[in-house]
Amino acid sequence: MLARVAENIYWLSRYLERAENTVRLVDVHSRMLLDLPDVADHVGWIPLISINALDEEFAKNNGIASEQNVCDFMIADNENTGSLHNTFVAIQNNLRSCRDIVPRTSYEAINSACLFVRKKVSKAAMTPGQRSELLGDVRSRLLAISGEINSSMFHDEGYRFMRLGCDIERADMTSRIIDVQSAWLTLGDGGSGLENIAFQQQRWLSVLHTLSAVQMYRQHVRTPINGEDTLRFLLHDSKLPRSYRFCIEHLDNTLAQFNQHEKPRAAIVQLREQLLAADLAELAQTPIELHRFIDALQQSLQTVSSAIAQTYFLPPQET
Repeated sequence: MLARVAENIYWLSRYLERAENTVRLVDVHSRMLLDLPDVADHVGWIPLISINALDEEFAKNNGIASEQNVCDFMIADNENTGSLHNTFVAIQNNLRSCRDIVPRTSYEAINSACLFVRKKVSKAAMTPGQRSELLGDVRSRLLAISGEINSSMFHDEGYRFMRLGCDIERADMTSRIIDVQSAWLTLGDGGSGLENIAFQQQRWLSVLHTLSAVQMYRQHVRTPINGEDTLRFLLHDSKLPRSYRFCIEHLDNTLAQFNQHEKPRAAIVQLREQLLAADLAELAQTPIELHRFIDALQQSLQTVSSAIAQTYFLPPQET
């Protein structure tokens, strides 16, 4: 497989996963704020920008982070490189060179989803109900695409590059969601004891909701929702598909099937050691340390991503 095609299919998978994450974040965040009526508009909506590290881009053309401003920015803004609209533009651009790799039914489904988003997504004001319906339709299409690819695509090099992209993007988003949680916990420190506990439980519940992990938490952890158990479930659990550990172990297993894998797998070994050495009880009680720990994880994951690019995508260095 040509390195250019491998890179395009890798990024196609990353953007498909990113689109689903954007849809999930906006929809779940909107629903969550309905249960927090006392939170100021700006304080309630700015975390959605921070999760995606888009604070500077948002501040250029927007003032207060109102519901309308943030949703327009995250869904339809042509100037925002991380908007749902631009994510689907990137999906279509990468799809063009993957026509012979992706199954025809999946290719047509992805194209159809791109046309749907281009037609439906705009900055025209939508009611929360209309927005939720739109996001639900997009998410259903993306889940159908994922199922179609997993069930019909031959598990060759092309499929493995898609898995690499999906696992990298999924691990990155899980860490980002937990990172923004650390800032919210700091905001809750000023209330009374019971109020603070209720606030923290609500925030950890919203994290689980964002990652579609509430039901699985209740089935397999079976404790009241709290910071330490939630962190252990989302970071260390080896059977939850969106947990950080599951993603990096699946990433390692996929890399092992390539002939050249020494550098990226060595980076994953360091990342895994860093992850499993964490004192989750302390991190759950210390938002600043949680933020620093997640920052370090993200830097290590970027090292893995760079090693993958250098091994499989970049042209060899001339002497």
